[in-house]
Amino acid sequence: MILKHLSIDCVIFGFKDNKLCVLLWQSDSDVAKRFFSEKDNYDNVEVLFTENPMHAQQNYWGLIGTHLPEEEDIDEYARFILSKSTGLDKVYLKQVKTFGKVDRVPYMRVLTTAYYAIINPEYHDMKQSEMARVINWFEIDKLPKLLFDHKKIIEAALKKLRDEVKYHPVGFHMLPEKFTLTELQTLYEVILDTELDTRNFRKKIQNMGLLVDTGEKQTNVAHRAAKLYSFDVEVYDKLKEEGLNFRI
Repeated sequence: MILKHLSIDCVIFGFKDNKLCVLLWQSDSDVAKRFFSEKDNYDNVEVLFTENPMHAQQNYWGLIGTHLPEEEDIDEYARFILSKSTGLDKVYLKQVKTFGKVDRVPYMRVLTTAYYAIINPEYHDMKQSEMARVINWFEIDKLPKLLFDHKKIIEAALKKLRDEVKYHPVGFHMLPEKFTLTELQTLYEVILDTELDTRNFRKKIQNMGLLVDTGEKQTNVAHRAAKLYSFDVEVYDKLKEEGLNFRI
């Protein structure tokens, strides 16, 4: 049975063209109807489609998510949604909080638990779900017209991400396997929306013992080729558990 009053929404952040972006979708109502009908009597879930602005007006976009089946674990189902909708597995996924304002969905009482994921779109093979009519990346400061309170959910997830990157190396999930120090600094400047002192940044990051000099340099660049680094996996895992002080 589908729990009409409980849902999951995933804020998927991506570092794309040196911009922080969010992955949004417009779902295919016909496919979604078939999916829900397999799990429930359609009469019980009809309101989810007839009253959803995304299905009535194509100019609405929303976070990738769905209502929770009664038999599913909420954390596991969030991962399932992420995998089913995008083809992404083994990505960093963290719960933000539950949003439960009485009028957040005008036609029905719905509590949603939000999660955020972080990826580098250029290094993942994105696969569009059959439940999505279209998916697209939007810059964090150029969002389209959104469903319900999804803008507030994105803002809360962004605050959570910004707090998290100061104490855990989670932002590194947005980088390729090999990267330059400039790419690393740009990533943190984009996430934190602030300019960092290059000398202090590099000194702090190198003192963590986290970086490994690959002995390689950039290729096919117009400027002077910079060194490429990777992460020491053991140190990374340790810092992920123990935390770090990345306030710069």
